[in-house]
Amino acid sequence: MSDRERLPKTIPYYLADQIQAGIVRWRYPPGSSLREVDLGAEFGCNRGTVREAFRLLELRGLVVHSPRRGFRVRVYTAQDIDHLYHVRAQLEGSVVAALSVSDTAALCDVLDKANEAMRRCATKGDIGRYFSWNLKFHQAIIDHSESNIFQAILALVNAMSLPIRYILLSTDFSTKSDYAYHQQISAALRGADLPAAKRLTEEHIIKNLSRAAEVYLGSLR
Repeated sequence: MSDRERLPKTIPYYLADQIQAGIVRWRYPPGSSLREVDLGAEFGCNRGTVREAFRLLELRGLVVHSPRRGFRVRVYTAQDIDHLYHVRAQLEGSVVAALSVSDTAALCDVLDKANEAMRRCATKGDIGRYFSWNLKFHQAIIDHSESNIFQAILALVNAMSLPIRYILLSTDFSTKSDYAYHQQISAALRGADLPAAKRLTEEHIIKNLSRAAEVYLGSLR
């Protein structure tokens, strides 16, 4: 069976996820042109399918389209990064504040598992899995809210923030200790102290803002 035959039925979504992973990990760096012909040949898809995938990525805020220039990977300004981090902090803080204090034990078990996995990955120097487990930690809280509104809005905000967060992690991995903040957040949730968990969540996100902007913008030069 060929690679093309193994592709799932929802090919544009599959392809969008594959290209997104490349954007997040800077295989397709900010500002780079995304060519339908090249990506179609790489993934064994026709140009129409690739174009549909580009439209999905445009909806996720990861690519932009302009007449006669086609699709390019989005480039963020310092103001964009500031807005992304503050919006994300406020939204994730609001998610925590909206949790039910009587139903956080199961969530905390999931958070502690993710946090311990992050510790192991840090010890092994495994950036890719560390990044994935970090995302799972935050997503577990969002999912636990069972709010379609929070989930939909944060899906967009988080997707847009991923290339910034990944380049920051790649640059500062040896000094990263997100799991220390995560442990405090989980402990506050386990103790049903939602105000403390909300404050810690917001602080955890905002504390990375200055360095994230510095690293991202510096990588564009």
